[in-house]
Amino acid sequence: MTIPELSPSEVLEAVKGGALFVDVREAYELDEVAYDIPGLVHIPMGEVQVRIAEFPKNCEVIIGCRSGKRSMNVCQFLAMNGFSNVKNLSGGIIGWSEAKMPIK
Repeated sequence: MTIPELSPSEVLEAVKGGALFVDVREAYELDEVAYDIPGLVHIPMGEVQVRIAEFPKNCEVIIGCRSGKRSMNVCQFLAMNGFSNVKNLSGGIIGWSEAKMPIK
């Protein structure tokens, strides 16, 4: 199963076009550094299975984490559960920060 990966700038464009961005990091990680993305949803990786109904199937869903590894696992889980328009943020918040994208 191949999950598409997007660069930070591609993610911003996708969100402007209606995509949903979901941060799957833990709450304490958000306190350290957070994505500044309009409409961002926070669902920690450990809660994804029980909160799967909160992921829309009718729009593009982009998943992000710290480095891109946890988010890829979540993307694969969602794809195996019928989500066809799921993408991973390449590099996570680390790559996002290095690309000088907006953070809080």
